[in-house]
Amino acid sequence: MNYSVRSIQLSEFETIYNRIKHDFASGEYAPYDILYHQLQDGVLKGFILLAENREVAYAICAEGDTNGYVLISLLAVYEDMRGAGFGTVFLEKLKAVYSNKDGIIVEVEKPEHATTNREKPICERRIRFYQRAGFYVMPDVEYTIWDIPMHLMVLPLKASSQTINHEIEQIIYNIYLSLMGERYIHKMKIERSSGIS
Repeated sequence: MNYSVRSIQLSEFETIYNRIKHDFASGEYAPYDILYHQLQDGVLKGFILLAENREVAYAICAEGDTNGYVLISLLAVYEDMRGAGFGTVFLEKLKAVYSNKDGIIVEVEKPEHATTNREKPICERRIRFYQRAGFYVMPDVEYTIWDIPMHLMVLPLKASSQTINHEIEQIIYNIYLSLMGERYIHKMKIERSSGIS
């Protein structure tokens, strides 16, 4: 099958945002106006995966201004296209897009904090999905964003795992500072499980 990736155009973002509202729990994404302006200003980049020229998945990524890391904020396969391996293909394409970066980071809700019986296996599947793509769960890190406990998962590219593990607090802080600004940066909390920040 022939796959390609293209950028999301601002003119189509309303349609993508409707998908985001359907695919993610409220609180896992910013309001429309904020995401729109972040895409417009280049703080975020949006991508669509095409399979034989048909749209099958989307991703919203944040590239840290002051470091060489990328946060995949949102990634979803269109609901009627799930289970066909498009998510795996998309991750491989995003790895190629960002091959010049030090690493890629994703956030996954902690299964042990799932609020319903339905959510827990979804969280566990997400973790396994990223692990199959080479990501690992950041060890000994307590992390929340907008009061939601998350695992940080990392795929080293140019940087080593040791470097990322050592610098993760600063890496994620820099990414979120560009996304949230000084006013809301306190909504992102990260510290070592041992209590050492």
